[in-house]
Amino acid sequence: MKSGNQINRPLADTESTAPKGSKLLFSYLRTFLHYAGWKVWVSISLMVLLGFTQGIGLLMLLPFLKIIGIGDSGTSGGPGIAWIENFFIDTGIPLNLPVVLILYILIVTTQALATRYQQVLNAELVNGFTLFLRNRFNRALTYTGWLTYIRTKAADITHVLTSEMGRVAGVTRQLMVLPGNFLVVFVQLGVAFSISPPMTAAAIVCGGCLLLIMRPYNLRVQQSGKALRNSTNSMYASIMEFMAGMKVAKSYGVEQTHLEIFRKNSTEISKQLVRFTRIISKTGMYFQIGTAVAIGAFLWGAVEIAHLAAERLLVLVFIFSRLLPRFRQMQQSYHQILHTLPAFEAASVMQMQLEQDQESPSPKDYKGVSLKEAIQFQRVSFKYDKRLNTFAVNGIDLRIPGRRMTAVVGPSGAGKSTLADLMMGLLVPDEGRILIDDLPLSGERLHAWRRSVGYVPQENFLFHDTIRINLQWAKSDATESEMRRALESAAALDFVMEMPEGLDTVVGDRGVRLSGGERQRIALARALLRNPTLLLLDEATSSLDSENERCIQQAVERLHGDITVVAIAHRLSTISMAEQVVLLDKGQVVETGIWQELLQRPNGRIRAFSQGL
Repeated sequence: MKSGNQINRPLADTESTAPKGSKLLFSYLRTFLHYAGWKVWVSISLMVLLGFTQGIGLLMLLPFLKIIGIGDSGTSGGPGIAWIENFFIDTGIPLNLPVVLILYILIVTTQALATRYQQVLNAELVNGFTLFLRNRFNRALTYTGWLTYIRTKAADITHVLTSEMGRVAGVTRQLMVLPGNFLVVFVQLGVAFSISPPMTAAAIVCGGCLLLIMRPYNLRVQQSGKALRNSTNSMYASIMEFMAGMKVAKSYGVEQTHLEIFRKNSTEISKQLVRFTRIISKTGMYFQIGTAVAIGAFLWGAVEIAHLAAERLLVLVFIFSRLLPRFRQMQQSYHQILHTLPAFEAASVMQMQLEQDQESPSPKDYKGVSLKEAIQFQRVSFKYDKRLNTFAVNGIDLRIPGRRMTAVVGPSGAGKSTLADLMMGLLVPDEGRILIDDLPLSGERLHAWRRSVGYVPQENFLFHDTIRINLQWAKSDATESEMRRALESAAALDFVMEMPEGLDTVVGDRGVRLSGGERQRIALARALLRNPTLLLLDEATSSLDSENERCIQQAVERLHGDITVVAIAHRLSTISMAEQVVLLDKGQVVETGIWQELLQRPNGRIRAFSQGL
């Protein structure tokens, strides 16, 4: 239900409001730390424990190598070996092969237990944080204003809630791995430094040089991530648009056009994924070659310059052969983060926009409003794009009497649907005000009024569920007798009860198993189940045949005098039922009055309009 004057543009136009570069990463970290709380510090503590036990395990190699005869027991082993020897002397534990092996098993067991607990904890943090972001985004979507919602592409919303949130989980996963790798590197460097400070310093310089060489690829990775986000967003849009227009597409025979669009978007996604793989593989190649060169240089320096003892050389080679690949893993983790951070950026941009137009949640204990006298529009004006001077409705003065039927007519783009949205409280006037029984439609009264309105649009949406569930969307605690009364009032009870499963009949996707008239009567029953004080029919019979239209009209006639009915219509049969007719044109009220009297006016606009119906 969108006016012809409405501007429909995606929220991504405001992407400049999102944090950029390192600020985006810091924004993500702040959000994650706020969510994770104490759990993240438990995870970090486990990382420290794992790093510490790994360091102890590496140092235990020194006495083990001496015990089995590798190295000179009389040679000073440096601070690392001194620390181990002092530990055994101070504790009184004999330094022999069984003791060393038992301690090694205990260290490995501690590592295994801590690793398992950390893996489970990290999984809870990763998936819990993704769930938190998804629920937070969905809440912003649920409570955003109607104007913001209708200006947002459904494909963009679906893309963020599914694909982009999945990619955000990848950011979290890599962030949980990166500190662990850093701590392991730190511990291994500490152990290496205790054995040979000069050779450790040389290894650090080699690792730093490799990271500097890889730095130019960071920007390429982030650009690839943004391109992938845009490509997947385009693919989501093409899929949803084709599914929504499937009937028209097949009737026009343009399936091939959809295939070409889908193929183009899918090919672009594939290209971006391959491009990212190229970047990652290139950095991996450079690291692999650089590692081999660094280890070769290290061995040469250790033997020819430092003259390291055999056991110290073996331990250092073992440490550095594992250390330099850690630098590669850290670099790749950082690249993965940069590549997937645009997903968090997209979600942040859209969420900020949704939250700028937030409505307060509807209190559960609010009761509805009973319309007794009239709905009054006092100099009401509204425009969809606040930057332009184009009004959808302009300066409307209108009184809609309570417990009567009013028909609103006018050409396409006249502002009829905008008037309906204003009447329901979905849109807020830019100028003027709307009164319900002389009380302004604003603030807390807005929620109560919405609960009092039954709305039946032209294109009704039924969920792929039973008739019972579809009715309960209007009133979750409705009894079966209440449902039957609503169905009877909507002239729908007979055909529902004739179905084999009655109220438990599944209607299919969008109600495809029902005819158009049956769907419309189910929708009317759903609106009536709310016991509304205002029933708003937005061209609810325009797509029905004469028989089904007559059923709806008879149902509405039975409500005469009990509730207020406003029908946006263009069929004479519907208009002639009304006690008041309002003609809109170019966002303004042109004529109002009783149908028969308006037809008698020689130069009346209603008379001229009716001749075109």
